[in-house]
Amino acid sequence: MKKRYKLFLGILLPILILYISTMLLTRDTDFTTEVTERLEIKEIYEIEIIRSSDEKTITITEPSKMNQIMKQLDDQPIKKVWFAKSDFKEAYWLTLSINDDREIGLRLDDDKHLFVYLYEENYMKDYKLAHDFDMTFIDQLFR
Repeated sequence: MKKRYKLFLGILLPILILYISTMLLTRDTDFTTEVTERLEIKEIYEIEIIRSSDEKTITITEPSKMNQIMKQLDDQPIKKVWFAKSDFKEAYWLTLSINDDREIGLRLDDDKHLFVYLYEENYMKDYKLAHDFDMTFIDQLFR
């Protein structure tokens, strides 16, 4: 009887630990919690955007346009993932700068995937966008 109990516990315990760790690591969150709370929106000096298809770069320094971009991203529900495949047709790299220093880098792959790079911590986070994200506002900036 003890052998069965140990065998059962030996199988169940690792599965339970794996389940709990997966739930903690792939938690649902939002853009505000993961990015916006790390910086003062009003202190953003510029946003540089690079379109991957033609590597065209634009730099936005006008506060109203920067607020529009950040407003589109705020409260966007996201889910933490690990090394998700990102097959994309179009990607945009956004660099948020404060006082001439790069603070946060974002990469939006189509309307499904978000990478967040924290320059100060030299750390990248990988997220899946919970809802399809309307990227037309970024696309319009390149026109």
